[in-house]
Amino acid sequence: MATTFTVKAVWESGRWVLRSVRDSLRPPVGAHAEVEDALDAIATKAESATSAVSVPALGSAVTVKPAATPIPLDPILAKGRIASAYASAMLTLNDEPSTEGLDEASAAWLNSLNASELMQIDRYGAHRVGSHMAGLRQIEGLPLTPTPAEYRSALCAAAQIMPEMRANIRDDETLKRVIEEMLDQEPERYAPAM
Repeated sequence: MATTFTVKAVWESGRWVLRSVRDSLRPPVGAHAEVEDALDAIATKAESATSAVSVPALGSAVTVKPAATPIPLDPILAKGRIASAYASAMLTLNDEPSTEGLDEASAAWLNSLNASELMQIDRYGAHRVGSHMAGLRQIEGLPLTPTPAEYRSALCAAAQIMPEMRANIRDDETLKRVIEEMLDQEPERYAPAM
């Protein structure tokens, strides 16, 4: 009976060594023809068994598994991605910036940022920016993102400016200055809830 050998690399004593190894996966050439005939018989039986199985036509009522619903993004990461895309669009002027998917307070916060603050958003990753927007991990030099309640409170405070007060506001004063004065007068009323 003839046996076949193959040269293989074997790890031995901490190094690779070439050894001739007996090839046990295939029968020796020319020996045991009855084994090869038995394998061929098994292969033909398998082919005939699979050809006898009917495959349903495309129009038949075959139940199809519905596609798996995608896993939603982490809200912090989703906010960070929107803010990063917004900052990138504002800095490159290639695309129209969009705040779609953000609440009104976060969108107003993004719209209020200047170029250096947008560059900071563009520098950090989406998860880090989203963490800043959620108030978890602040980025130095960026203003805090107001919560929806804080934003509504600031809008209500700005809406409470009487027409007489508007007439007294000179052209060189800004609304920001008026709001700061209101905060100085009654800080406990307009201070954000912590």
